[in-house]
Amino acid sequence: MQRVMATPAARRAAQERSVDLISITGTGEGGYIQLSDVPYGAVKKATPLAKAYAAYYRLNVSDIGESGLVTKADVLRFMEGAETSKPTSGMRRVIAQRMKESMDTAPQYTTHAPVCVYELKKLLGEQTKLSIERGDVKPTYSDLLIKSVALALRDNMLLNSSFAGDQVVIHRDINIGLAVALEDGLIVPNIKNADKKTLAEITAERKRLVDKARAGKLLPEEYAGGTFTISNMGGFPVEYFTPIINLPESAILGVGAIMDKVVPVDGNIGIRPMMGLSLTSDHRHIDGATSGLFIKRLKEIIENPESIISEE
Repeated sequence: MQRVMATPAARRAAQERSVDLISITGTGEGGYIQLSDVPYGAVKKATPLAKAYAAYYRLNVSDIGESGLVTKADVLRFMEGAETSKPTSGMRRVIAQRMKESMDTAPQYTTHAPVCVYELKKLLGEQTKLSIERGDVKPTYSDLLIKSVALALRDNMLLNSSFAGDQVVIHRDINIGLAVALEDGLIVPNIKNADKKTLAEITAERKRLVDKARAGKLLPEEYAGGTFTISNMGGFPVEYFTPIINLPESAILGVGAIMDKVVPVDGNIGIRPMMGLSLTSDHRHIDGATSGLFIKRLKEIIENPESIISEE
C-alpha cells in the first residue's frame, strides 16, 4: 500500500470531503499534504510527470487546467501565467520574528552526538505494557526524553538558565517545553517541574497539552515559563539538525530519527538502534565543555534508563 504523508487536519478534511489522499499533491515540506491542499470534491487526474512537476512547484493539480487529464504542459503553462503565494498568518509572523530575534541576540552553536537507544526501546515496551494493564495513556519516546533531559539538567543547571545582561538567571524549576507542529507553525507547551514527575504523569500531561495545542485551546500559562525545549523530528528521516533557541531559554535539544546502525557491541560488530542528538546552546554563557558535560550525562541516562523510573 502506498504511504501517504499528510497532516492530521488534512486527513480529517479528506475523509469529510470524500477525497482520496493518494490523488493529492502535497505542497508542504517534503511533499506533506496540508489542510489547504485538500479540495472540496473530486480531484483532477494527472500524469505522473505532471504530479512530479506540481510537487516541485508546490502546486495542487486541482488548481491547474480546465478539465480532463492534467499534463506536464498544463503545469508549465500555469507557472508561466501566475506565481503562487499565500498570505502569512499571524502565528507564522510571530514565529519569524522570534526566530530572527533569537539568531540576532544569542551567538548559537550546536553539538551533535549519537546515542544508543537499545535499552530505552526495551523500557518503552515494558512501560507500554504496564500502561495498558493500568488503563493509562501509553508513553512515547518523547515522554522518556522529557524525563531524561529533566534529570540531566539537574546536574547541569547552567543549561536551565536565561542570560539577562549583566547576570545569568539559573532557574530553580525545570520546565521542559515540547515543540508541537501545527498547521501553520508551531507552539511550545511545557511540562512544569518535569524532573519531579513520574513517567506516567509526564505522559498524561504531554498528551493533554499536545491535544489542547492542536485544538488551539492552550492557555498562556501552558506555553509560558519554559526553561528548556525539545524539538523532536523523529517522525522524519532526519538524523541531525540545528534547532534555534527559544529565547529567553539558553538551550534547545534536537532529536533525530532512530536508525539501525552497525556499531561495536561488546568487542564485536552488531546492529543497534541509534538516535542523533543536536544540542544548540547560547555561547554567551555556555561554553563547549558545559554542553559536552550535559550531552555526556544525557547519553548516560538514555543508554542506562533505569533512573527514568527508579525515582517513582
